[in-house]
Amino acid sequence: MLPSRTAVYPGFGVCFSILLLLPDAYGAAVCPVVSTATDVPASLQRRPVDLDAWAIYVEADEALFRYANASWMRGDVHLSGRGSAISADEVTWNQASGAVSARGNVYLKNGQFVLRSQAVEYNINDGSGEISRTDYLLNNGTGRGSSARLVQHAGGTTEMHSATYTTCPPGVDSWRIEAEQILLDHEAEQGSASRVRLKFFDTTVLYLPSFSFPLTDKRKSGLLAPNMGTSEKSGLELAIPYYFNLAPNYDLTTTPRLLSKRGVQVENEFRYLFSQHEGQLNYELLPHDNQRDGDSRYDFNIDHTSRFTPERTLTLKAEGVSDTDYFNDLGSSLASSSIVSLERTLDYTASHNGWYFSALAQSHQILDDSTEAYARLPQLNLSYEPVTDKQAIHWKASAEYARFTHGQETGGHRADLELEASRRYENSYSWLQPAIKLQHTRYWLDREQDRQISRTLPTAAVDYGLIFERPLKTGNRVQTLEPRIFYTYTPFRNQNSIPVFDSSEKTLSYSQLFASNRFTGKDRVADANRLSTSLTTRIQDPDKGREVFRASIGQMRYFDDRRVTLPDSSIQTSPRSELVLETAGELNDATRMTATAFVDNRQRAVSATQVRLNYRDQKERILNLGYSKREGEYEAAQLSFATPVTDTWQAFGSYETDLENGRMLEALGGLEYGGCCWSSRMAARKYLISDNQTYDDAIFLELELKG
Repeated sequence: MLPSRTAVYPGFGVCFSILLLLPDAYGAAVCPVVSTATDVPASLQRRPVDLDAWAIYVEADEALFRYANASWMRGDVHLSGRGSAISADEVTWNQASGAVSARGNVYLKNGQFVLRSQAVEYNINDGSGEISRTDYLLNNGTGRGSSARLVQHAGGTTEMHSATYTTCPPGVDSWRIEAEQILLDHEAEQGSASRVRLKFFDTTVLYLPSFSFPLTDKRKSGLLAPNMGTSEKSGLELAIPYYFNLAPNYDLTTTPRLLSKRGVQVENEFRYLFSQHEGQLNYELLPHDNQRDGDSRYDFNIDHTSRFTPERTLTLKAEGVSDTDYFNDLGSSLASSSIVSLERTLDYTASHNGWYFSALAQSHQILDDSTEAYARLPQLNLSYEPVTDKQAIHWKASAEYARFTHGQETGGHRADLELEASRRYENSYSWLQPAIKLQHTRYWLDREQDRQISRTLPTAAVDYGLIFERPLKTGNRVQTLEPRIFYTYTPFRNQNSIPVFDSSEKTLSYSQLFASNRFTGKDRVADANRLSTSLTTRIQDPDKGREVFRASIGQMRYFDDRRVTLPDSSIQTSPRSELVLETAGELNDATRMTATAFVDNRQRAVSATQVRLNYRDQKERILNLGYSKREGEYEAAQLSFATPVTDTWQAFGSYETDLENGRMLEALGGLEYGGCCWSSRMAARKYLISDNQTYDDAIFLELELKG
């Protein structure tokens, strides 16, 4: 079933949106249960268990029973049976008709409510009755309220006139709903109300002539919480979503969004879920943008998955916009305003007994003139990798065909065939894994010269490692020492005439020390004659099954120049790679840190650094710090935090800065109040948009009435 969407109903939320996620514990103040149960006489719960369901149980200080007429009871009267229980100072009961007249401190409990009044007329046989000036509590504990006149019908419906509703605890009516009339259909699990006012601290914040609502957590069509904000580019923003519960397995949310500087935008979200198919369709349309000479602007997004069997899957992901400035003008985050391309992919995969097949069609919408990727129409992959014994030779065969097209660059067809084999030898303290690979690639290009190109290259590699362990004296922990060497060889083949469809050079990392090819994709196979050496030490806690600390150091030693390059790149002649150092560990139960450093051998200085620290304690105080730098290219720092200030107030914020150019990228700060029955979040945000020169400011406010 689809996730629930909450329509406007008693206990609904009015929200002015804020784009921030906080831990669930935030805003969850310790609140008294929304109940008047402490005032309900304990006798309402008393009933001998051996009575049959149709029997009436009566208890009173005084009683006069007349079987043919009405019986009279007085003094701590309790009468229960047939799904109802009544407690009062004085009760008259007609045994033949089931009519009950109760006076003085009356409590009535049935399948829907606990009611409190001074006078109740009720039929214990069919559950009908009429009560004046009553306070009520829903049996599921979700809310309470009052009604000048409450009528309960035998057919399972309830009328409430001049009624109120709130989920706040008694004596704390921070918000409430007032309605001239409320009609509840308990069997249909639906309710409706007319002339409704939502009051927040006795101030009317919303009026509705009528609306309907569910009595359970089942989805129902209706208004959702409105959102409001402001930004420099679009001005005041007001969105009022409406939810359409079309069927149990698909729904639609339509959101008119008023942008004071631009016009009215309509956002649509359609979700569906079937036995084999699921997905979501989003479409936004601003038919007349006042800031763009009345241009029509749109954004669409499709995310679909079909699972025909556990082994066969079809996915469709596609997004497009009307113009390259759409996210810059109408996006709601720094990430969206930095998007340079939108991917459109249709992918089918199937696997069975070691066989794997995929068919892919992929294209892009480019939002930045400096980049344009090749379209793959199509790309087909077929591979076979049998499951073998751990000590046996492991082998794999794979084949790929792809057709690449580009608006300006040379396109063509590419076929690739790869055969791999390896075997692993290991014991308790060491392992050895030799591997060989043969790759053949052929191109049919859309150009006059060198239309057909082929390349065949072998690769050999040997990976060897040792593992030493020793127990530590402090705590039940174990330290390891793990030296490792990796050698790989691939002969040189001039590949300058081969276009670059999908290859790029990998960024140096610790894991890259043990990879044979320094390029991604199929268009470049790196020449290699190098040896990688590394040393890793770990501190492990066997009792908790976790790694407490890890430190690694490694480097590549080149025996030949690296002559295979990408266009506009030069031959690499350095005899060694940068020295890679990597650490990760728990400073304490709440703090974890990771750090990576790259040391330039010739300069004998740190050329790049990445550090990240994460703190989260049992009080839900959160701090994240990040720092990254590469000499002459970039230097950036990030900070984010969320922390309780009091039992009901929390502060949160984030900051990202470009230290290389001395400018802020994004700043966000705000406060959250989380009370028993309402919460509020306020935030201010400033961020750099995609032109890297202009900032946009925004203010967000969210008010949520809990229920």
